Amino acid sequence: MGLYRQNIKINVIYKDGTKDQVSPALLNTLIDAKQIEQFERSSGWVKVDSDQIRHVGATDFPGKERRKD
Repeated sequence: MGLYRQNIKINVIYKDGTKDQVSPALLNTLIDAKQIEQFERSSGWVKVDSDQIRHVGATDFPGKERRKD
């Protein structure tokens, strides 16, 4: 399964309109750097500035903490 995951590429559209395919790790970097406008999920295209996206490492959670130590 490791080899399969290494070959995954995600379609993206940069702010200048250029299209590309990037790895999932690079996608996170590009989102953080605000360099892409859209990326494609299995459910369709996502607009980074207006659609809800997960953010790896995000720590701000407005809900009540329910985990036990």
